[in-house]
Amino acid sequence: MSTPDDIINRIYKDYKSKIGLFCLNCLIMRTSFEELNEFVKKNNIAINENTKTKTGYIKEIVVHFHNVFKNVKSIRDKYSSPIDLMGDLLLKDENIKNHLTEFDYIAKQELVNIFADYCADFKISVFNTSKIPEYSLDLYLTKKTPRLRTESVIVRTSAEMDLDNYENTLELIQKSSEIAMWSVFVTTPAGVYKIGFDRIVSDMENFKVWFYVVDPRHKKIYGITKGKKSKNYDQSLSENYLQKLPREPVRAPSQVIKFSKYEFKENESYNPKRFHMYEIFSEEEVGEGLKIPGEKHKYRDIFRNLIIIDKTSGISIFSYENEIKSLDYDLISGFLVAMDQFVSELGGGDNMREINYKGFFIQAGYGEKIKVALFLSKSADKILKERLAYFINEFEKKHKEQIKFFQETGNVSYFKEASVEEMAKEILDI
Repeated sequence: MSTPDDIINRIYKDYKSKIGLFCLNCLIMRTSFEELNEFVKKNNIAINENTKTKTGYIKEIVVHFHNVFKNVKSIRDKYSSPIDLMGDLLLKDENIKNHLTEFDYIAKQELVNIFADYCADFKISVFNTSKIPEYSLDLYLTKKTPRLRTESVIVRTSAEMDLDNYENTLELIQKSSEIAMWSVFVTTPAGVYKIGFDRIVSDMENFKVWFYVVDPRHKKIYGITKGKKSKNYDQSLSENYLQKLPREPVRAPSQVIKFSKYEFKENESYNPKRFHMYEIFSEEEVGEGLKIPGEKHKYRDIFRNLIIIDKTSGISIFSYENEIKSLDYDLISGFLVAMDQFVSELGGGDNMREINYKGFFIQAGYGEKIKVALFLSKSADKILKERLAYFINEFEKKHKEQIKFFQETGNVSYFKEASVEEMAKEILDI
């Protein structure tokens, strides 16, 4: 009879030769003990009372799902392995699935930029297509080899990967094959999860697409499927499209600079059978597997203050400041009084608006229930604007009942106690 350690060692050995897109160790390490305990209770998982670490939880959860997989035929018919079962149930949990954002990019422009850097390192010229409405591409690639090779690129974050949008994306991939010799599709582990690994790989192979997954947790780029030259390619349509491209690429090959900070291993790529949705590390590997290259918060140096305001009353319900470089309170108060007037003079509406006020840049954003003022020493770039829009949306979703409670009572104590500060730091990268 196999001991728990035998089971664990066998599973880890089986997964050592496989490449998983979604690190279950990372997911569990990001989950709170309260969330983990709710999960194990809901799934009738017995955890030893002496187990006090998350790596210990991982081992006992793995053993539990191995036994369920082994003993229940209907489970074996539905899942290919106990790790697939474990991953699926973890991400269906109402609390744990909130950590999906760890495997995605909040701002689409970040994902676009990362893939552009990767392409430039392969001596490919990368063109921005955002101002070309035809074909709705995210990037267009060219390379002389010695003839001109062209590639159309469509990029999708997890937020864009609902089933309807995905079907539309497949149509765009097929349509864009008229104007480029090769088609490229780029998404994230969270994006793959929302559609399903087998489904998306099958579609990419059927459409003969170069398919890449960019992993933000481990800073890796995986080449999943290898594309083939388009049979729909029309040279005249391609030449017409080329004429609409900007005169200069957003990334050009360099002889001296390496652009990408992400790891890509060609010898591991373009073999879909090597890849799986989930991966699991052994306890010995877990430290290395969870190691994430350290980067300071991108916008920390330009961030000064963040203020969240209830739209109905105009009262501030939360504020957070840069401890080192905060602003004078009177300056902030003066702006808040005139905030809506500033925005209306710039065009009004519930859009993202930038205001220059007494030497500072204030990025104003509006949701249904709240408005936000982000005080900066420099103008916000496209990525930060996307992050602010995402923050407003997530804040209103997460704190819907508390906003209503404030509007009825005027009590803001909840927002001081809630983890709004951590949410702001993480989403806004401040």
